[in-house]
Amino acid sequence: MKRRFSIILFLVICAVTGIIFSVYGENSEEEKCREFLLSYGWEVGEKSDSHADVTIPAVFDKVYENYNEIQKSSGLDLLPYCGKNGTRYTFIVTNYPIDVGETVYANVIIINGEPVGGDIMTVSLSGFMHGLGENIPTSY
Repeated sequence: MKRRFSIILFLVICAVTGIIFSVYGENSEEEKCREFLLSYGWEVGEKSDSHADVTIPAVFDKVYENYNEIQKSSGLDLLPYCGKNGTRYTFIVTNYPIDVGETVYANVIIINGEPVGGDIMTVSLSGFMHGLGENIPTSY
């Protein structure tokens, strides 16, 4: 009976620990994203708008070569992360300096719990994407 109770208690502790880690682990990554974005001057909401799993390709195609140029414009580089898995968090930017007529988003790529890349973008066909540290156009 004591052994059965010990096993049940152990399973409950593991389940609770897993839930806590899941909830607070994601929040700490979101906090790292917000701090990372703020280091570039971007202000975003408290919670991410969305997040998704990403894999940095082992070999860059033209699209990823161009995207990595955006990273390099902000002092970042995704080449050391080729073949690695991570998470892309997307936030709504609250301090974009000009009205572009649509929502502006900030993406941050997290690998091994640390921000390694990101961009500022809109989603319309006539929209834009630029690096986190690039100069902002004065008109759109």
